[in-house]
Amino acid sequence: MLREGIVHADWREMTMSMMREKQFEACERRLFAHPGISLFSSEATELDAQLLLTGSFEDVHGLSCRALLTLDELRTLVASRLPVEAMFVSFSEMQLLERLLINDGDLLLGDWDDIGAAEALVKRLWCSFRAEGDDWHLLLPKVLHEPLMKAISAPETLAARERLFRFDATIHGLLYIAGFLHAGQPTGIMLSEVMHRSDPLAAQVAKRYLQASFEYVTDANGDAILLHPGLADPYRLIGTQPVEGVFTLELSQELIAGAMNGLLPEEIPLHESLCGALHGALRPDYDTAEAAEDLRMLAKQGVSLHEMENVMASMLAVLPTQRMKDALANLYRCTPHWMGLKTAVMQ
Repeated sequence: MLREGIVHADWREMTMSMMREKQFEACERRLFAHPGISLFSSEATELDAQLLLTGSFEDVHGLSCRALLTLDELRTLVASRLPVEAMFVSFSEMQLLERLLINDGDLLLGDWDDIGAAEALVKRLWCSFRAEGDDWHLLLPKVLHEPLMKAISAPETLAARERLFRFDATIHGLLYIAGFLHAGQPTGIMLSEVMHRSDPLAAQVAKRYLQASFEYVTDANGDAILLHPGLADPYRLIGTQPVEGVFTLELSQELIAGAMNGLLPEEIPLHESLCGALHGALRPDYDTAEAAEDLRMLAKQGVSLHEMENVMASMLAVLPTQRMKDALANLYRCTPHWMGLKTAVMQ
């Protein structure tokens, strides 16, 4: 999901839980701008085709600004890529597709966790989105039901999805360790180790998978930079990296396993200590583990202890105790910082 510019001066507005909420709100705004009609609808017009193209995954390098595609041309383009593309959608998208097929192509979205995957399916031009009051509907046209069922039930799809699962967990782990990762390296890994092909279509499918599965921004060259969702100001961290040279990182199995689970081995006692100090003292709208995680993410990106104390105080229903301050100070001092991975990672 594209990360919109939500940087604030106050770190209380830049915790991972707050940014997650703002990301969903931004995704909601983009979905509400959808024309509300399917590319494959009998009622779709040539104007609808151009509107749907704009902002879709098909709008590569501003294609909609440089060329006009007819309705039939755009339908043919989308349908021709579907058999390959359906094998490598994000796991959240696959869950929505399965529910759509079970529900005859009409799914009432009731969970904000689904909204990013819904936007990705809309951007693939497979689905359309319609809001009726407080009800949000994701719609899959009948003409795509059989091709999708055939693609996702194919024998080769199961093996590909297993490879994709391992790849996805690894990239999420690397992002937890580093904070951000240039998309070039995971794209290459996905092509060679997951898709087992490197043609232009495969490259486009890999790019779409990364954009659908991870938060990202683009750099000055237009390349995607994958982000950990807790990294509040990616350009601040990216700007501290050397312009040239290769950053390498020795990765142990224990380190990667911890990163995949969202907690490095050395972070476990720090997390447990802070959770114990915060237990029973938070405002009703805060969960203890989530609050501790928010504070850990601030520590990983080098936020000052003073700012972290202000954030912690905003979460509390009582005055901070010395135990809370000591646990937070230990978290601040001992949490490994993010440093970014631009290029090579050594196993």
